[in-house]
Amino acid sequence: MSGPLFLGLDAGGTSCRARLTDASGLVFGEGHAGPASARLGVEASFESMLAAAREAWRAAGLGAFDFARLHVGAGIAGIERVGMRESFAERPHPFAGFTLSNDGAIACLGAHGGADGGIVVAGTGSIAFGLRGERSLRFGGYGFPGSDEGSGARLGLAAVEAAFRASDGRLGPSLLTDALLARFDGAPLGLTKWCDGASATDYAGLVPLVIEAAGEGDRLSIALLQDAAQAIGDLVDTLRDAGCERVSLTGGLARPLRPYLPEGLADTLDEALGDPLDGALILAGLPPVEAVED
Repeated sequence: MSGPLFLGLDAGGTSCRARLTDASGLVFGEGHAGPASARLGVEASFESMLAAAREAWRAAGLGAFDFARLHVGAGIAGIERVGMRESFAERPHPFAGFTLSNDGAIACLGAHGGADGGIVVAGTGSIAFGLRGERSLRFGGYGFPGSDEGSGARLGLAAVEAAFRASDGRLGPSLLTDALLARFDGAPLGLTKWCDGASATDYAGLVPLVIEAAGEGDRLSIALLQDAAQAIGDLVDTLRDAGCERVSLTGGLARPLRPYLPEGLADTLDEALGDPLDGALILAGLPPVEAVED
């Protein structure tokens, strides 16, 4: 096999995923590595992307690494931070081509097969991104803690805030606050120390506690999920107001938040045609499936 190869990378705050295909879109292998958000720095992000690329290459059984054959598209969470895009562009890479964008852009490209539409990504962070002709739309996604409404990081932060209030009696105990404080032997100062070094990924790591407690009927957890879902719903409405007729919801929190969305909103969402890795492959230069079939 000597033709060009395409690699899509979804470099997020929780993990980095890779998908390797040929020019027809046939998937040869996929890979996975640790967090690769731009907020971790160029080198840390790039190392995670390379690790995911190596795993995809090994899964494809292609023998010795020959990354010079790869046309790569990468959606990197947080790349819009000041100076980040330039820093990534200046960093040497081993690929035939390396096209960068943000994670919202690749999610939108994948969800709509490269056509116009909008996407709300609800994961470690959150962002609303839309494509209308030559115009791109972007709302939110400026980074935790000041932005990323409805995200896993913000949801985890809300859980921590509730745990502090419960620890000194300002909020009644709940399954969620009990479970969270139990991680620190019930000591709020232990939680304080954890917060001093916690990242957005760390806060998002608390979300399973919220989901589990909500499943057991914990009213606090249900309220927190409803608040997060309302924020995501607001982003959906913003895209529609901006002219995006087709809007999809994706990301690791899309399924858990769906039951808590404002009434009727879930029924108006469109199923994504593909995932962010499909969008990253389009970014890399792989034609959308419809174009290949034509």
